[in-house]
Amino acid sequence: MAKRRKTPEEEEKEIFEEPEFDERSYLLMEMRKAKGIIIVFLLSLFIGFISGYIHVYVSVYLAAIIGFVVLVLLKPILIKLKAEFSDRKTWFYAFALFLLIWFTGWTISLNPPFNDVSPPQIRSVEVYNGTAWVEIYEHSTGVNQKHINSIQWSSSMNIRVFASDNVGIDEVKINGQKADINNGYYEVNGINPHGKITVQAWDVNGYSSSISITVPTGT
Repeated sequence: MAKRRKTPEEEEKEIFEEPEFDERSYLLMEMRKAKGIIIVFLLSLFIGFISGYIHVYVSVYLAAIIGFVVLVLLKPILIKLKAEFSDRKTWFYAFALFLLIWFTGWTISLNPPFNDVSPPQIRSVEVYNGTAWVEIYEHSTGVNQKHINSIQWSSSMNIRVFASDNVGIDEVKINGQKADINNGYYEVNGINPHGKITVQAWDVNGYSSSISITVPTGT
């Protein structure tokens, strides 16, 4: 008996027949992807904090090396944990996520309440000219020589400083004399500048900063 010739419609159906959807394999792949993303997030955050502490107590270079070593080992780690990704695009996103969260964790760990690596900032220095406070130093612009020259200097001057810190100011000294806080400023009254104003500030963790401003000797 001769075999029946297939119609064009039947031949087309055979050519374009879709493979059966493997739901189990798809779910397994998605579970691995989700597991991998969670591991990358937690691992990168942990390494970020470790890098921060190594930065503070050992070396910034060692902190960076540790992060990049873990980045290189990231793929073998995920494969070992059966959390690998199935395509290059997802691997690229995983590496990018690691770098982003690592740097974020590193930055967070360098700031309070975890660490304090920033010295206090002396924002401004002002001198009382008899009628008003005159700013002779500002953090962003530096010494204002014009204002210094406008002041009648003497052996007894009132000087105040505005200082700030990300944790808290512990002490401010002006020409070696401890300043008292008054309306947000650290102030010393009746001081003799002797041709120079030196301001020192300490935060509660012992970090310090200082500036010196040359002024007229006065009378």
